[in-house]
Amino acid sequence: MLIGEPSRTPYDLNFALFGIPVRVHPLFWLVAVILGANRRDGIGILTWVTAMFFSILVHELGHAWMMRLYRFRPWIVLYGMGGLTSYDPRDAFGSKRSDTLANILISAAGPVAGLLLAAALVAGFFAAGRGDHVIFTDPWNLQPYVWLPNARITALLNDVLQICVIWGLVNLLPVYPLDGGQIAREVFLRFSPGDGIRQSMLLSIFAAIGMAVYGYVRLNQPYIALLFGYLAYSSFVAMQNYVGGSRW
Repeated sequence: MLIGEPSRTPYDLNFALFGIPVRVHPLFWLVAVILGANRRDGIGILTWVTAMFFSILVHELGHAWMMRLYRFRPWIVLYGMGGLTSYDPRDAFGSKRSDTLANILISAAGPVAGLLLAAALVAGFFAAGRGDHVIFTDPWNLQPYVWLPNARITALLNDVLQICVIWGLVNLLPVYPLDGGQIAREVFLRFSPGDGIRQSMLLSIFAAIGMAVYGYVRLNQPYIALLFGYLAYSSFVAMQNYVGGSRW
């Protein structure tokens, strides 16, 4: 979700999954704990951190697997408040090239992977004859909530569902640097090669402002308002720099 890799530290967790290198920066754990600080106890915080790690890793694996389909060698970094999946175009192997459709599919693959995981969890309840243990708690029937006799497992599953569904849908908003912002850029560039980037940045500004207002007024969530307010400002600064630089 974020742009730019952090520097390596002696405290990074490094491993490979399905042949894809994964690095977890220590700030990832710190931010995850902060986001889960409202849990009642240490086990609740640990449950949230586990769900966040697993869900975001699945999201980034979605990007990575799509990159592999286009013959790139991806790597994943989890840090701060999100993750980043990257590849070096110079290391591409095979004949497939990166184009508009490829870039859109690569960007969309992360949120789609999370949504598919959520759908698989819900389908598992129905397959096990426990469809009555699944309810939807929001007005749009987007956020599934499941329950089991074990409270800890219930909390873990619902944390995963929240991150995969709600965070995944938010990530599709046309706001930089979210995946939706990358998709919007590709669409605008396809139809307006000379001005597509500026247009996508302009859309990012208005979409972020709209989400900031909605988060504060309708959802009563100051954090959402601050986050999207910051993203709107970042998009505005980026557009000013881009427009200013393109004049030279």
